Amino acid sequence: MKYLLIITLTLWLAPIHAQSHARSADVPEVYLIGEHEVHYPEISRRHPTVFMSLYKYDIDSAYKGWCELLMDMEDYSRTLDFDLRGIKLWLNLYFNADGTIAHLAFFPKPNSRNVPEEHLTAFFKNFVRQYQFEKTSEQGFQHSASASFPTFFHRTTVQTGN
Repeated sequence: MKYLLIITLTLWLAPIHAQSHARSADVPEVYLIGEHEVHYPEISRRHPTVFMSLYKYDIDSAYKGWCELLMDMEDYSRTLDFDLRGIKLWLNLYFNADGTIAHLAFFPKPNSRNVPEEHLTAFFKNFVRQYQFEKTSEQGFQHSASASFPTFFHRTTVQTGN
């Protein structure tokens, strides 16, 4: 009986112990904003630089850089024949120092075109795996912003300063 009690307690407590020691490596590349909240502090510590600092806090340059990323996203969606038109989102992006994306969290806005969550997740997973942002940093960086598609920007008018 004593052994049965010990085994039962061990099996019951093991998942709780594992969850308390989970690392952000357990966080998927793409997820909905609000999921994995327990990992947000660690993810932020690993990506401490803010997006604006890459552009020396020049809001116009940073906005142009953000627009470039959104246009790259649109271009990639066309290669997959995935229609982004009408989709409006909140995005949290966590970049590695080399400009690759470590994590992308998203949440559709209430006025967004209705697209199944699993379709958006699949698109973003593919995008994240192949994308590298034009800027790099000494350490990971992050940006949280809104996105609407189509972007209505033209690459000829959007030039980012390096």
